[in-house]
Amino acid sequence: MARPKASDYDDQRDRILALATSAFAELGYPSASMSQLAQACGTSKARLYHYFPSKESLLAESLERYVRRLLRVVEEVRAQGLAPRDELAALIRALLVEYRDSRERHVALLNDVKFLSPELREPILAKQRAVVAAVADTLERLAPGRFAPGERTPATMALFGMINFTFAWLRPDGPMSYERYAELVIDLWERGVCEPSPEVDAPCA
Repeated sequence: MARPKASDYDDQRDRILALATSAFAELGYPSASMSQLAQACGTSKARLYHYFPSKESLLAESLERYVRRLLRVVEEVRAQGLAPRDELAALIRALLVEYRDSRERHVALLNDVKFLSPELREPILAKQRAVVAAVADTLERLAPGRFAPGERTPATMALFGMINFTFAWLRPDGPMSYERYAELVIDLWERGVCEPSPEVDAPCA
């Protein structure tokens, strides 16, 4: 007969995921052993194996949960049926709120997803691509014809470049809040995308 789960089993798994992700961000996936992860989680190696069969499964679940959350945030914003200008602003605000409190997950996602096996890595990358595609669609609807064929994805990645690496230099307790930075990014993008250019003289939606 299978051993019944403890009443706090799911809570313990969540706690381990959070602490282990911080350890991955600090140590790097290749250097982090199960013994080091157990120590970081304040538990024994045997108990860690009780919750996760390997460090790969631990990293994969942490990252999959994170990108699933980001995709859900994007889908919730887009489900509101906002005008494209308002939708882009709402997406930037919502993503930066998530990034503000997810430094360790973001570091692990950027640095360590490549170490996962293809079957564990692909669902994570697919959700990342879905997030990018959703924002790209919003940009296209905001400024129809603003981007030539093949330019939409690079333009979208330029936007993500402004917000994805905030973990490295924008401190939640620093002189500029994530909320204020979101408004700065929104202003820069509205001015850059919506102002007429020599190639395109079309107003934003």
